Amino acid sequence: MQLHRQLAMVLSLQSLAFRRVLALESVSLTTRSVIRDQSPADVQQFLASPRNWPKIVSTSVGVASSEDVSQPLAVGKQVDEIFGLPPIIPLSVRWTCTNSVPPAITNDPVLNAPFFGMGKRKSSASKEGRLEFKSSDGLQNIAKNCEMIFNVKDDQSATGGTGVSLNMKYEPENILAILAIPILTVDNAVALKFLLPAAMRIAPELDKFRNLMGSLYLVAGITHFVDCVFGPSHLLTTAGAPIFAMLPQEGQALVLLWCSMGPICWTLSKLGGAGYADIGLILYGLVEVGCAGLVTLKYGPATSEGFISMNAFVNASIVQGVVAGAWLYSSNKPPLQTNK
Repeated sequence: MQLHRQLAMVLSLQSLAFRRVLALESVSLTTRSVIRDQSPADVQQFLASPRNWPKIVSTSVGVASSEDVSQPLAVGKQVDEIFGLPPIIPLSVRWTCTNSVPPAITNDPVLNAPFFGMGKRKSSASKEGRLEFKSSDGLQNIAKNCEMIFNVKDDQSATGGTGVSLNMKYEPENILAILAIPILTVDNAVALKFLLPAAMRIAPELDKFRNLMGSLYLVAGITHFVDCVFGPSHLLTTAGAPIFAMLPQEGQALVLLWCSMGPICWTLSKLGGAGYADIGLILYGLVEVGCAGLVTLKYGPATSEGFISMNAFVNASIVQGVVAGAWLYSSNKPPLQTNK
């Protein structure tokens, strides 16, 4: 009886702690970035148009609305953003635009007035743009009172461009909403610091690189699948792992995931958006480096006559580093000028 009482007390305390965690009034996550070579008006228009959200948010797969999602959503209008893996795991949030203030450059006669005969002090002042999207229902049984607030303004720092910040808020209703905080933090950072600039950048050389890598990864994925599943598993054995048939089920699943990333990357590169293509490259790199790391941890580096001949993790990291370097080079390479 005493043991039962102690167990009941422990469970009661755990339940109370769980309720206190979920009693958080609001979770607030803030992310900031600077978008070079883009005006505040262009950045705000891009963010205000729901069709662009899946291009920069890796967890978003689509939007649906009776409105034209290729245009900025007007105040009072609604749009459904789809998450997860529909129709297997369909998750949806219905956003309502509650505020939309465009950025502007205003001429201020006071600021433009001469200062003791020394000429104009300042030619213009920047007015910050603001976008607010709210969802009182949020994600069913997970989070409610969700908010996305974007602030867009001219960046006055040495880097120049447009400063943009995202403040995401929600009230958790499930422990998943608490556990998702690190994932959302990374996802927001990737969206603003990487995918947003990439999606807005006009870079013909980078687009060529995206298409090339999509095609190369497609061929690589098919080749790896044939080699691992139907062939001698040369890539696996060279990395120090056994052949595909000798791997445990978890290992076989990871190999199939790695092989499938080629077609997935190619498909994303053909969806017509720079953000999709870059998400494909990121996912392929993460899966390849992750799988190579697990092979190295499980089986160690391959050896030949007592010397290390291959370290799968190091090799995969080097390859993905080269891909990242090529991406940066292509993104900064100006388009060729033709003489007419």
